[in-house]
Amino acid sequence: MRKNAIPLFVAATLLGSLSASPVLAATVSSASKAYPTRIEWNGKVLMSPQHMVRRESGATQPTSWLPIWYLFQVLKPLGIESSWNGKNWNLTMPTQEVQDGTSLKNSSPPSGDIRIELNGRPVEFAPCVVHRDFSGQVMTSYVPIWYLMQVLDRIGITSTWDGTTWSMTTLQAVPVTKMQVVKDFAQTLHIAPDPSGVNPFDDVPSADWPYVHAAWTKGYFLPDSPTHFGAFDKIPLKTVDHAYQAYVGIPDGDLSWNAGGNTVAWANTVQLNLGVTQGTMTSTEETQVMSNLADLYQGYSKTSDGSYRVWFQPYDAKVAFAHNPNVTAEVASAGQENSIRLADQITFSVQSRGRLTFVVPGLSDTDAMEITAGSLFNKSGNHTEFSVNGGRTWTVANGFDGYDSRDPSNGGVKLAVKQILVRTEGHAELGVSKIMSNRDTTFVQLDFSTSFGGMQIPVIKDSSGQPVWNG
Repeated sequence: MRKNAIPLFVAATLLGSLSASPVLAATVSSASKAYPTRIEWNGKVLMSPQHMVRRESGATQPTSWLPIWYLFQVLKPLGIESSWNGKNWNLTMPTQEVQDGTSLKNSSPPSGDIRIELNGRPVEFAPCVVHRDFSGQVMTSYVPIWYLMQVLDRIGITSTWDGTTWSMTTLQAVPVTKMQVVKDFAQTLHIAPDPSGVNPFDDVPSADWPYVHAAWTKGYFLPDSPTHFGAFDKIPLKTVDHAYQAYVGIPDGDLSWNAGGNTVAWANTVQLNLGVTQGTMTSTEETQVMSNLADLYQGYSKTSDGSYRVWFQPYDAKVAFAHNPNVTAEVASAGQENSIRLADQITFSVQSRGRLTFVVPGLSDTDAMEITAGSLFNKSGNHTEFSVNGGRTWTVANGFDGYDSRDPSNGGVKLAVKQILVRTEGHAELGVSKIMSNRDTTFVQLDFSTSFGGMQIPVIKDSSGQPVWNG
């Protein structure tokens, strides 16, 4: 290779684009042999593509080459976006700063080379060849890893290559940008981009304007100034918490009525912040938050054993309860928090068309909280059964709500067990209520529709705020 001071140093390559973009580098024989590869990030294996071994022009020792497309995917979760046109590879960083600020004096690469850029600034030239991707027949571009390692080193990523394993390590998490969060937030919640209007921001590309416009006009994310959005700003987790609060429709003035009483505590209760901590968001944390957001959007997540866990979709408790003279802000906040906590522990599995089995937390029949679960009452025979002993025996529920943790005749037990199993057929409902002196106030209700077939999951509709008279 060109850097003769490092003899026998094995290089890897990067696959060009799998798109229809023109491939400009020289094409090499398609008969090259494939070799196994492991791509690791901080010790975790991310991908296992194949590489080829060939000499770089003018070198005496062979080097290893790897498709660049795989690197695009490795860097993307870090907030590093790649654009590629067959000749120039630009890496857009989460921040506009890199550790090594030097640029190439000559911005035109030698014949047969590509130009590598950081945030549009050329920092490295690298040789490039074209070969089919061993996973298919698409022709792709390849670049030796030595040059790539120099670029990654500028952004605090160290890497090693031993001929089989390409290991990358960073000691410092990479912050995610405000722009990336806005785009991911909109896409995760299926918020339609709005391309209308004139883009007033000097740091928002025209391609990103529809996402920014939609989030801005709805009040989810605000600009730094009338002419600067802050697209490359670092973003604290609390900003995303507040964006979701606004999306749900909870004004700041209503927070005292809602779970937690403030933005962060509320977001913790609804599990938006599950698996992350407050502070500046890294790309890894952003990925986790968006996963949580996707689960909240659909109302469930799939578990490792093939069942589904409920993610109750939040609502504004003040709108639901402020008209009720028996419910104060303090009662609503605590009742909602405890109810969501219990509801989010419920799992369900699909047995067959219209048949579900729920696993609900076990409560004592004297507990201040109440859980009900069952199919709608049918005079010809209720289609709800419950088991308090792990499924060894089942009992038909005769109550209107099916299983009822407060009703000894329909599953209520004096000494709480770990969990209760409930089998339903047809339209099913779950409810979580707070027991008060003269009434039960329902803070969580979930309706499971019967419009599903085979082993598909039902449509889940969340509702709440309907007080049930009990006295």
